[in-house]
Amino acid sequence: MGPKTFVASVVACLGLTVFWFVEQARIATRNSQDPLGGISLERYHGVEFLDEINSNHDEKGLLDSMDFVDTEGNEMAISDYEGKKNLLIVFTRGFSGRICPYCTTQTSRLISNYRDFTQRDTEVLLVFPGSTEQLPQFKKAGLLVAGEESVPFPILLDRDLQAVEKLGIQAQLAKPSTFILNKKGEVVLSYVGNSPKQRPSVKALIDVLDSLQGNPNPS
Repeated sequence: MGPKTFVASVVACLGLTVFWFVEQARIATRNSQDPLGGISLERYHGVEFLDEINSNHDEKGLLDSMDFVDTEGNEMAISDYEGKKNLLIVFTRGFSGRICPYCTTQTSRLISNYRDFTQRDTEVLLVFPGSTEQLPQFKKAGLLVAGEESVPFPILLDRDLQAVEKLGIQAQLAKPSTFILNKKGEVVLSYVGNSPKQRPSVKALIDVLDSLQGNPNPS
């Protein structure tokens, strides 16, 4: 190797080294400015949304007696809504310091169609099973769970997976599950996906809610 070739190789190596350090500094700066501390909030369009669903899980009559905590640390019980609203309760895969991209995609659709649920006198509850110790971080994640979109319905933490264990839907954290309760607190849909990407479509959920009133298309 000649002197010129040697010098060129050294310069190239130094250039790559400098580039690596600059890139690491850029990443560190970005993460330090991230209010979620690097929590993933990307959407993924590989979710399998099903237009036709039926109950496939026995929730053992326990759901209406469960309680959770919201992103402000306030207690919220399912029974609070009895006699007032129908409930659409969506259990995500959970919160382990990051949020599943399938779940953010599903959440985005729930947000976009929230008016359709409220027209049917239904509240949406989005539940993230997770550790009580992660509540401070969960509060931050709850504010941005759908990226740039504000979330118009309650986001709840199932503390230490208490609810998912009782319901029998645990898997790492939880199997994505959807429940619909009527105003009497009766479960009219109890659905658990066969895989993390399998979720009911908005159409499927609206169809179930419409069947409660015998109205196929409320305005």
